[in-house]
Amino acid sequence: MIAFCLCVFSCIAVAQQKNEEALVNQILMCFAKHDDSAYMKLFPKAEELITMANSYHDTNVIDSRRINNIRRNPQRLQQFDPLYNPDIVKDFEFILQKGIDSGLHWRDLVLARFEFEKSILSKELVGLEKIIPYRLQGYIFVQDLLTRRVFCITVKDVHGFNGKWYGGRIVNLLEAESIEEYYVKLAKEKKVLKDVLMQQMYALSDTAGAAEDSAAVAAKKAQEQKKAEEDDDDKKHITTEVIERKLYTGTFDKEIGLELYVRGLKGNCPQAVCGWEAIYKFEDKNEYVILEVTKGPNGKLVFTDEDNGVMELTIKNGKATGEWTSFTDKTTFDVDLTEKIEVKNRTLFKLDAIIEDSQ
Repeated sequence: MIAFCLCVFSCIAVAQQKNEEALVNQILMCFAKHDDSAYMKLFPKAEELITMANSYHDTNVIDSRRINNIRRNPQRLQQFDPLYNPDIVKDFEFILQKGIDSGLHWRDLVLARFEFEKSILSKELVGLEKIIPYRLQGYIFVQDLLTRRVFCITVKDVHGFNGKWYGGRIVNLLEAESIEEYYVKLAKEKKVLKDVLMQQMYALSDTAGAAEDSAAVAAKKAQEQKKAEEDDDDKKHITTEVIERKLYTGTFDKEIGLELYVRGLKGNCPQAVCGWEAIYKFEDKNEYVILEVTKGPNGKLVFTDEDNGVMELTIKNGKATGEWTSFTDKTTFDVDLTEKIEVKNRTLFKLDAIIEDSQ
């Protein structure tokens, strides 16, 4: 366990940090001092990232193609620089105030621990791994010394390159002592926010139609909402409601380890599952890859890795078997996977977060 008090009178270092622990400490110091200017300086400059991308050289054709995706779209690197992306500071200010509203004393914290994991690369940022080899996201747990309450702070865009660490964009904060508890409370928070939004919408509508009878207005709104939902059902075949989660492990080419995570989605088709989301990871790779999933005419599921190849699998009785075909030379490899029955909720939460963060 990593634990130390934050001294609000310490000098706040800026920009690069020597390791993840130092970066986490500086992020919390910025919150303790309510200093968004120092927080901004923890992030890499877009110009530096663009220069690194332009100067990158590799004779490998595939690697060159990936880095060219960044070179052709340098503005994508600006999202990591608060100078170009004001939402970074807005998130800082929002979480700062949310902590205060939640009774958190920013100046009286103990860092209990932090847990980082590799973040998946979105399609638009293919090639970023050539200049930023370490890209992390995760959770920072802090304890309020005055109240003894423990809070979980979620963070993304923690970047390591050239032996230094940058960034740490704060995403959310909730009172929780574990990752599992955080996600339970996050689901409740989202529901509350949705209910509040619906109440506000109806309040505005009632004000606009004050001359009408309130019961008639409510009935009218309910009828309109039902019609809208029916129209949405006609337009959207698949929802984002997850109704099953399956984790498969096994081999690729009979010797390389492969892990495949598949989520089944609810829809208005006759079957229980109408769509799928999936990621996979080879044992010799550090990152999960997002897959596009479709159903073939033969009943097989087709998983497309847009940069490398396509995998067709027959899934039956806890087994997923088939072939993976390379886009470049059309070489095929056998895939043999078995469903992992006992999977911890914590593992599923992490895999869900990888899929959702890439959308």
